[in-house]
Amino acid sequence: MTAIRQGWAILRKDLLLEMRSKEVFTSQFLFVVMAMVIFYFAFSPNIKNLTTVGAGMLWVAITFTSLLGLNRSFVHEKDEECLDGLLLCPVDRATIFAAKFIGNFFFLTTLEVIAVPIFAFFFLTGTFLPNLGWFLLILLLGNVGICGVGTLLATISMNTRARDLLLPVLFLPVMVPVIIPMVLATNYIFTQGESMSELSVWLYTMAIFDIMYVVAGYVLYDFVIGD
Repeated sequence: MTAIRQGWAILRKDLLLEMRSKEVFTSQFLFVVMAMVIFYFAFSPNIKNLTTVGAGMLWVAITFTSLLGLNRSFVHEKDEECLDGLLLCPVDRATIFAAKFIGNFFFLTTLEVIAVPIFAFFFLTGTFLPNLGWFLLILLLGNVGICGVGTLLATISMNTRARDLLLPVLFLPVMVPVIIPMVLATNYIFTQGESMSELSVWLYTMAIFDIMYVVAGYVLYDFVIGD
């Protein structure tokens, strides 16, 4: 059985489980919508143009919403002792990481397909369609960084009693090098910035850290999940 088929079997199991229960997507969707509603009513009385603060609000909502999905990605394996059976199978540990990473990436991207239009309705007064391609690239790079480091840290926190508390403590400081350029690049798109050189610097920064996080997760996963 090749690594691709093994990874697909793990990914398919996670997708089917989510399609039946809808636990992760429902909780993430309710959280991100509630966060946007709270942000809107908190800032709209004092700020006439919410576009200027929209980038920060968007990534705060997405980052904290992603923690819900990352936490749930290993709940069934740990609580129902499925992980022990998975580790006994002749499956490379890096394959497990790749399958979990792709699953988390898929769930987060699916959420954004619904959440971003809602965000645009609340916060954007103009249009960013001319820069839609750049915006999608920012979302792609942001999702890769979040899911790359998040999958690794969710595995580490899975083996602790306070896993729901430990994951944000580990995750948020590590994500700072990606979150800052994400917000700056998104703000550039929303406010129709003129300096493409600044945008390229932020995109390169995100790409570099994404590669570092994914490679680190892939290489270290055997050690992390073994403990």
